[in-house]
Amino acid sequence: MTKNPKWEYSELVLALELYMLHRPNPPGKSSRDVKILSNLLRLNGLSDKLSLNKTFRNTNGVAMKLQNFRRFDEMFRGKGLRQGGGLERDIWDRYQNLKKLQKASDLIRKNIETKIENLNE
Repeated sequence: MTKNPKWEYSELVLALELYMLHRPNPPGKSSRDVKILSNLLRLNGLSDKLSLNKTFRNTNGVAMKLQNFRRFDEMFRGKGLRQGGGLERDIWDRYQNLKKLQKASDLIRKNIETKIENLNE
């Protein structure tokens, strides 16, 4: 099985937004919000002409990524998941202002929607 690509900046911003909206207890893999984000990230991958396997940004992967942010969160009493890259720390530090984060997330969602619409033309 091929390994999924590393999470990109835009994907991490969307994941952080979901984390911050539920901080410090992110929703699990069966939640509506995680399913919506998973679907959006998979559509984005398809619009980028990636060959997706069943684990690419699936609900389990999205839920795990949300758990990765816990290791930076002083509101969370545990340790959080240790995996993840340095880009997560950069995005965590950059987007502690929720309004700024939501503005960036809205722009990313619009860009994904535009890419998907362009595929359908």
